[in-house]
Amino acid sequence: MIRILVVEDSEKDLLLYKNVLEKIEGVQVCYALSGEGALEILRDNHVDIFILDIELPGISGLELAGRIRNLPDYALTLIMFITGYEKNQLEAFKQFHCYDYIIKPFSSRDFHKKIAMLIKNISVEKQKRFRIRMLLYPDVNKEILIPIDQIVYAEISNRHCYLYTELQEEPFKSSIIVLKELVNDVDDPYFIQCHKSYAVNIKKIKQIERQNYRLWTITLLNSEHKLYISNKYYELIDEKIGTWITEKKG
Repeated sequence: MIRILVVEDSEKDLLLYKNVLEKIEGVQVCYALSGEGALEILRDNHVDIFILDIELPGISGLELAGRIRNLPDYALTLIMFITGYEKNQLEAFKQFHCYDYIIKPFSSRDFHKKIAMLIKNISVEKQKRFRIRMLLYPDVNKEILIPIDQIVYAEISNRHCYLYTELQEEPFKSSIIVLKELVNDVDDPYFIQCHKSYAVNIKKIKQIERQNYRLWTITLLNSEHKLYISNKYYELIDEKIGTWITEKKG
């Protein structure tokens, strides 16, 4: 779970943030109307990403960032500033190691692109510390954070991408991502395309059987589902399986 703290005194802007963040699963969001309120939240909660309005009543966003950076656990934590003044940007980056900023006014789409990048960055950091990598998957109703090692396979059918995982029996469904983009987003050497309609995590393969000179059938571990390997991808699949077996043996 990734915890985000948004510090913003404008109710209108808070509504925009909530509309975006509530559609992303795998994150917990805390809101504060002031710097003082943010520091209260920090006493009882660990935060992974800070989104700070620079123009706050009382303690400014810049002063709050300075106090955050002085806390032992937050020397390198991700901070994004929200500002209506470009003059603040350079100062913020230099003084407080800001990872990103966004200038008011902005759209929900602009905010989503920024926060999605921060979530991707924090997932990389968590991978370094805990060796857990995450995929932010655009499901039909909301975005889902999925551990990459829980992905089994993906299937393209009727212009939708169905992502099968060990998290639940039903697949996650998306109408806005194609197979090649998904493979690139997962960015794992053992999750690869095996057919024009399938990509598979080769660590989840139980058996491969040849059907004819152009097609093989994959049987998966702990699953009744079968998928296919076309002639175009067979050599790559075979090579990756060999690499995985060698790696497991140490």
